[in-house]
Amino acid sequence: MLKRTLPLLASAFLLTAASGQDSPKRIIEAQIQGLAKGDTVFLANYYGSKLYYNDTAVVDAKANAVFKKEKGYPAGVYAVVVPGPKYFELVVNEPVIKVVTHRNDLLPALQVKQSKENELFINYIRFLNERRIEGDGHRAQLEAAKDEAARAEVKERMTDLDKRVKQYQRDLIANNPGTLAASLVKMSMAVELPEPRKSDGSLDSAASYYQYRDHFWDNFDLTDPRIVRVPVFGNKFEEYITKVIPQVPDTIKRMADALVAKCGATKETFQYVVHTLTHKYETSDIMGMDAVFVHMALTYYCPKDGKPNRADWMDAEKLEKLCERARKQAPLVLGRKAPYLCLTDSTEEKWINYYDLPNDYVVIIFWDPHCGHCKTEMPEIHKVYTEKLKGMGIEVFAVAKATDEGLFKDWKKFIREKNLDWINVGLTKNIFEEAKKDPRKFIPKHTTLESLNYADAWDVYSTPKLFVVDKDRRFVGKSLSAEQIADLVTRLRERKAKP
Repeated sequence: MLKRTLPLLASAFLLTAASGQDSPKRIIEAQIQGLAKGDTVFLANYYGSKLYYNDTAVVDAKANAVFKKEKGYPAGVYAVVVPGPKYFELVVNEPVIKVVTHRNDLLPALQVKQSKENELFINYIRFLNERRIEGDGHRAQLEAAKDEAARAEVKERMTDLDKRVKQYQRDLIANNPGTLAASLVKMSMAVELPEPRKSDGSLDSAASYYQYRDHFWDNFDLTDPRIVRVPVFGNKFEEYITKVIPQVPDTIKRMADALVAKCGATKETFQYVVHTLTHKYETSDIMGMDAVFVHMALTYYCPKDGKPNRADWMDAEKLEKLCERARKQAPLVLGRKAPYLCLTDSTEEKWINYYDLPNDYVVIIFWDPHCGHCKTEMPEIHKVYTEKLKGMGIEVFAVAKATDEGLFKDWKKFIREKNLDWINVGLTKNIFEEAKKDPRKFIPKHTTLESLNYADAWDVYSTPKLFVVDKDRRFVGKSLSAEQIADLVTRLRERKAKP
């Protein structure tokens, strides 16, 4: 499906990247028989694996649609989209491209009138389609074969077919150096690697995986700016970061840096890799993946120690917001020591610090007595606390916003009505106002500035917000349901119990 709206965070960057600013002037002329004068035809470009509308042409009396945008078109794979919508793809890498086809039979009827790249590309697609039909026939014969001799004969034909396809690919690449069509073919080929064996001759699956991962990008030139606009790269990139790399934040961070390094000084691929990774993990629903976002942001967008910002595609305002978000989240990623937090209970006299609790695991919940979602969630969490968590030795440290008289009154009322017999603390109006007048009254005797400003220290921009910390008060979980907390602590204890 073609997308008119851009799904990524820095849409301004993508619009610029997809628009072809300062790109070579090109003319793309498509005669599409069967279209009427005045019909509208679109030109769309790939960015990664997605298509975005790029340009529009109106069909003339001879069914010609001519695209010649003043700003030009960067090299890549494009789609000519006709009413339906239906489309066929072209390799755009030459000054002039001319093709003829029919609206009812776009690819089969396609003829290349001017473009070596597209002759190579279309002939290759047709070759693969023909070999695919041939292969389907062989597979049907293999299923129908009754004896081993017949099956062996079919398997031999299948092996020969595979060899012919690979030889065609190798010849196309060797005979057409520098063309985008040859690069596309190479990128689509599997990297051929020897099978690692153990001393007993069996397949070494672990070594096989690491070999596959280490050579995953062998057929890609990540310093070639054209590849960000071909779908095979976008698809392989998605496969790499979701299926090939283990979904462990530290591993993802390490492999992401290695991948960025492969891009060298090529701005286009650097932008694509850094932006896509940063956005993916900023918006991830998987616990702990915010650590990858923080790493990408602080490494490439807002580095310290006077190092330059390499993400020059973002305007200053968006960059500032991104860096502020990353810096707020940095102290809160899994594995980090949780910030100090000491507030009073509802009497406003007893100060309680969760660091002083004897429990190996503590659940810290930030909530607001006037938050409708909180009023629904807190009793549900308390139910699981009573039935499971408390018996597991897990304590809940519930932090309420009570900074005015109404909040303070409703906080205490809700605690009584719902019998929330865990640890209840809050930031009350009296404490907060007194601290602003003379912070020495409470700091450092009872608490700290970061405790009184917990919304900033803990990045509490919405409620309820939940964290789980261990005995060392390091973050081990966040944004979990009550049931998930019990499962998490059970797994962590089982892991620790293993010799």
